[in-house]
Amino acid sequence: MKKFKTTLAIIAISFSTIASISANTTEPTSGELAKKALRAKIVKLLGNHPYDLKSDVLKADVAIMLNNKNELVVVSVESDNDQLDNFVTGKLNYKKVMIKGIAPGTIYKVPVKIK
Repeated sequence: MKKFKTTLAIIAISFSTIASISANTTEPTSGELAKKALRAKIVKLLGNHPYDLKSDVLKADVAIMLNNKNELVVVSVESDNDQLDNFVTGKLNYKKVMIKGIAPGTIYKVPVKIK
């Protein structure tokens, strides 16, 4: 009987340890996956840039949303370079995308870095 209680206690401890380990793993939520998919789509749409950069890196923070027709709408581009603003807006504005998990009307901020 004593061995049975000990065995039962060991099994209970093992299950509680396994449960706590699996509860601590953090997997990305569907919202995070959707944002990563949106960023990947933006990078693909931007493609190659027309700038001849020696060692500079152009950075911009792009505020973007999806309209009811599944088109990207550039709300704002925060950058020090006007050419970069025009390039990003021209490449992204009103491009049709299909990304699950992106809510129409919600503004997403996406950092863009062009090397």
